[in-house]
Amino acid sequence: MKLGILTILLIISMLSIPASADLFDDLDIAVNDFNLNVDQVPSSVKYVIGNEEMLLLIDMNDASELAIKAVTNVDMEVTTFEEVNASNPDFEPALIITTNEDVVRKLLDSEDAVADFNDAYDNEEIKIEAASTMDKIIISVGGAFLKILGSVGIV
Repeated sequence: MKLGILTILLIISMLSIPASADLFDDLDIAVNDFNLNVDQVPSSVKYVIGNEEMLLLIDMNDASELAIKAVTNVDMEVTTFEEVNASNPDFEPALIITTNEDVVRKLLDSEDAVADFNDAYDNEEIKIEAASTMDKIIISVGGAFLKILGSVGIV
């Protein structure tokens, strides 16, 4: 179930952005830089994650919740990245990704975001919920495939 968050991971892994006071702005910068480097993403990852609507829910340290709508096209470019209302996001996401501010900031600052992401996911600090049965199957199969690629150093 890592594939939805992999979009964020790929954004973060290509960058080394220091955390600032506004987490959304940091992520927005990361998205812009990711789109400039999307050609470096393997086509197998693009196939699995491309053309998705995602809701990112981040529990902030000040007890608020940051909700972000992220949409990718078939080439996996992030075409929409905007704050939304967490209780009424006004769209039906294919994936809902939840985590907290500390995890996101750790990934933004990470020297090895892939390893840190895997640790956070394995420790259930990052959770991914697929809306449809088909998305759940794609994520399960794709997640296993990406784990294999990661074990041989491709992803």
